[in-house]
Amino acid sequence: MTIRQTIDSSTSEYWEKAYQSSDMTWDLGEPTPVFNQWINSERNTLSICVLGAGNGWDALNFAKKGHHVTAVDFALSAIQNMRQMAEKLGVELELLHSDIFNIGKLYHNVFDIVLEYTCYCAIDPDRRIDYVNLVDCILKPEGRLVALFFPLDKELNDDGPPFGVNLNSTLNLFSKKFTLNKKELPNLSIERRIGREMFVILNKNGN
Repeated sequence: MTIRQTIDSSTSEYWEKAYQSSDMTWDLGEPTPVFNQWINSERNTLSICVLGAGNGWDALNFAKKGHHVTAVDFALSAIQNMRQMAEKLGVELELLHSDIFNIGKLYHNVFDIVLEYTCYCAIDPDRRIDYVNLVDCILKPEGRLVALFFPLDKELNDDGPPFGVNLNSTLNLFSKKFTLNKKELPNLSIERRIGREMFVILNKNGN
């Protein structure tokens, strides 16, 4: 059994070990093509929160395009990596070293967009309703969740993370607070994730 397997994945220590050992199978090493296509279609300057931002490829890409970006991650190494890259690129990022479930205390009705990719599948599945409530809390009344839900080809009861994502169950979970805007199989998925993820935009039900 590896060190990672003996540590609860709900702790920051688990994720820090992953960075220290370079065991980051979720990291693409570049901005996500699907999100890059999406952000290029947006005409307004947006406030964007990236949950579980990792090394920040998408967060940095959005910031380079002039958006106001807050990047959140549990692992200190991830925050340090993003800070160094932001300085190198000369872009501004608000960086938050935190458990995502604690940030609702800091932000309420703040963001136009919450970005989701490999964060929802990494948390304890028992906390998915907490995730829905968090996203609802931090988004503005007219805000949107922009997501790539992954992996759709894995059963929930299989070991994780990543834990399997059933799309219908997930959309049903969000349906009390969000309305489906878009659902499509992306044509720009990276090769190893083709057919295993769905691009979804959910509009917050304004309140």
